[in-house]
Amino acid sequence: MRKFVFGVLAGLALAIVVAAVMGMGALMFVEQGYVDPRADISPPAFEKKRAMEALDAALDRYAPKRKDPIQPTASSLSQGAKLYGKYCAKCHAAMDSSETAWRVRLYPPAPQFPKAPTDMEEFENFYVIKHGVRWTGMPAWSGELNDEEIWTLVTYLNQMKKPGPLMPGMDPGRNQSTPGAAAKGGTK
Repeated sequence: MRKFVFGVLAGLALAIVVAAVMGMGALMFVEQGYVDPRADISPPAFEKKRAMEALDAALDRYAPKRKDPIQPTASSLSQGAKLYGKYCAKCHAAMDSSETAWRVRLYPPAPQFPKAPTDMEEFENFYVIKHGVRWTGMPAWSGELNDEEIWTLVTYLNQMKKPGPLMPGMDPGRNQSTPGAAAKGGTK
């Protein structure tokens, strides 16, 4: 029994030492400048995977789980289209554009919502728009937009997943845009 307890304790001690050495090695790797900060090269696979996992975990922890108070009406979606055109389209693409020049200059590249709508929950979209995301090009819009305007944008983004007759700039039933409509805040 004594050997068993000693073996378990020795194993735990070894695991702690190995973890500490690996942690210190990773810290030295970062502090010595071996992590390439350039935004114009492809990041390593571990960074792509871990960065999104870290964002998802942070949103789970910090984003209050609130329901979108704005109903998707013709009026709210029209207002959302105007806000999207003014604040979002430059990086995330106008409804009539497949990709923006800003997308390729940002790291990570900005999602192109008309092409691939957001898959985040309403409260996560609200949190990201309001507070931004560090180490990306996503600014915090809380100083520029009030909560109602942010929720209006969230409503608009959520409707991109299911375009229909109320969706400004979108061809009903398809995830394709009508030229210029949303960027100008108009409807089809």
